[in-house]
Amino acid sequence: MDHLPAPGSRLLVLAFEGWNDAADAASAFAKDLIDQMDLTHAGMIGGEEFYDFQTHRPSVSRRADGSSRIDWPGTRVHTGTVAGTDIPLEVIVGDEPAFLWQRFASLIVERVEPGDVVVLVGALLADTVHSRPIPITVTAERPDQVPAANAVRSEYEGPTGIIGVIAHELSAAGHNPVSLWAAVPGYLAGAPSPKAHLALLGAFEELTGLVLDQGGLVDATRDWEADAEAAVTADDDLAAYIHRLESMTDAADLPEASGDAIAAEFERYLHRRNDDGGR
Repeated sequence: MDHLPAPGSRLLVLAFEGWNDAADAASAFAKDLIDQMDLTHAGMIGGEEFYDFQTHRPSVSRRADGSSRIDWPGTRVHTGTVAGTDIPLEVIVGDEPAFLWQRFASLIVERVEPGDVVVLVGALLADTVHSRPIPITVTAERPDQVPAANAVRSEYEGPTGIIGVIAHELSAAGHNPVSLWAAVPGYLAGAPSPKAHLALLGAFEELTGLVLDQGGLVDATRDWEADAEAAVTADDDLAAYIHRLESMTDAADLPEASGDAIAAEFERYLHRRNDDGGR
């Protein structure tokens, strides 16, 4: 059964750049969804009270007539309908806020009505490899209500990002948000990952039953894999590390692993982030 809202309710998708956006995979997916569904920019959530502009600086751009405009960091709301349907769709994407997280999360919760379906999208760095499928974990407070996605209930304890805070607050308010997490190879943290973007797209399709355009992601993924392979070939120590990971991955059959196994990797990652100060 597709995880979509009943008539009269909405589908909401949220992603944030920053701590929960390894290799830009989650935010890239959200922006891709905005483009594919031809959504309209409908406004911002909050304002400068949530952001440190010395960390996320505004940028100056020029209009066609040469006049300037300031683009401020923030969280943007895009609205419309799912292509080919009358299902209302709202995609919220922006920078992870620096301040007042509880207030920020409350503004998100206030937007959600009973019956709305909420999907939170994130990406993390993990001990995965570029030569194997990107693992996706799907979590929900009440996973039995999300049978299409083999969702599990997270048992994680430790530091969290804004995605975790919003998921908690939505659950406390009686909603059942679903979180999609892509596990990106940690040794490729410095570059965007079209492969993780593609994996999130596939997971979203599986969850909702919607069909999205892969566009150039397949070719971009092949190029990304080739670039990664070239980097590995040039570094004997990295090559040995990758070989060990590949052996472990193949032995555990991770591409077919249970949601519990992938969720466990997710939680190990967050504990590692806590150990190194969240970097």
